[in-house]
Amino acid sequence: MSKFTSHLTFALFFVSMLSGLVIVFAYHPSTALQSVQKINFLLPYGSFFRKLHYFSSELFTIFLLLHIGLELSKNRIFITSSSWNYSVFGFVLVIILMFSGFVLKADLSGNGAAQVAFNLIKDTPFIKNLLPLIQDNTVFYYKFFIWHILFLPLILGYAIYRHTDTLHVKTEYLSIAIGISILALLIFTMPRDIIPGVDIKNLSSPWFFLGAENLLLKAWAPFLINLILITPFILLIVYFYTKRKNITKIILAIWVILYFLVSVLFK
Repeated sequence: MSKFTSHLTFALFFVSMLSGLVIVFAYHPSTALQSVQKINFLLPYGSFFRKLHYFSSELFTIFLLLHIGLELSKNRIFITSSSWNYSVFGFVLVIILMFSGFVLKADLSGNGAAQVAFNLIKDTPFIKNLLPLIQDNTVFYYKFFIWHILFLPLILGYAIYRHTDTLHVKTEYLSIAIGISILALLIFTMPRDIIPGVDIKNLSSPWFFLGAENLLLKAWAPFLINLILITPFILLIVYFYTKRKNITKIILAIWVILYFLVSVLFK
């Protein structure tokens, strides 16, 4: 089961990259919202490939979480410390990649998520110096765009290679990945774009970012929120080296439950 999920996870990453490559040439950071609408309504099959990119990315993240869960369910870890550390690093990159893609929707929800991220960074000691890496005062989406289409995929690809020693995707898994991604876009509805000027009370961030947004709205200190956000990644690193793996898994499970409750109920 673990081998199946690992191969399928990588195949879904491949589908996400290919579908993103189709629509990237129609997207311009200086006219981001107009570009999204052009992809939706004017680019031939643009809406299909945008949905395919969205759902393959969501499935990639879900299967990555499943893959991590299966690895944690084992009594032993059968990979090197370097491979494990690169897998955790890759997990961090996936979350950042997903978040930057959400911002690039360029609608009210994307703008709101970006502002939340800016506030978490600028009000936190040490990491506030990283803000210029994503914030552009001239073209709002420019640096998000560059990170999303270039640097993050390249770094993630390297992390995957160091984790698995290969970047080869098997045809049978690629076929399954394409099939379930298309099935998902036929069954489910992609979150609608909220055009500026529309009267709406509640804006929604990406599902994995809702907890952080809710805590910020409750006036929690950004430093504490960032500490909460990095906790699972720290626990995953610790898990490899500690002999008390069951305790680490229990703490991680408690974190997941509490973060879920904060995301759903704590508004």
